[in-house]
Amino acid sequence: MLVKGLVVAHYSSSIGLDTKYDQFLQMPVGDDSKGTSVTVLSMLARLGVDPWQEASDLAALPKKSAWERLDGLVARFTDVPSVIAERADAVSRMIASLPGGELADRTRQANAGTGTGTILPDILGNRLYLMVAIAFLVIQVAVFWFGK
Repeated sequence: MLVKGLVVAHYSSSIGLDTKYDQFLQMPVGDDSKGTSVTVLSMLARLGVDPWQEASDLAALPKKSAWERLDGLVARFTDVPSVIAERADAVSRMIASLPGGELADRTRQANAGTGTGTILPDILGNRLYLMVAIAFLVIQVAVFWFGK
């Protein structure tokens, strides 16, 4: 795609931008040498890895395997000097923020207590969309049928 003299690459991921990985991908890694805040998402992107695919792959692995795989990626990442010194702790925090990890579970439980959890919207949200779509379809058919 060409936009005012700039070439913009279009990349389509088979995973999509799944929000269940947001806590993991938005976790801060540290500041780079220019003072820019780096998240797990930007770290993975700088390493040339699809962040959502990697998050999905890590979440599917046993914790020990996921930790070792992410540790290998963090070891290659030299943009944030402070993460090198405390790599084991940083990797443990990142793994804990994956879906099913300690931080993700604690956040989900805390949100459920405040009424902002995701269980109710997931159950009702899909049904609500279906009911609205069916109602819209019925109204359209009625207008078409009786409007003549």
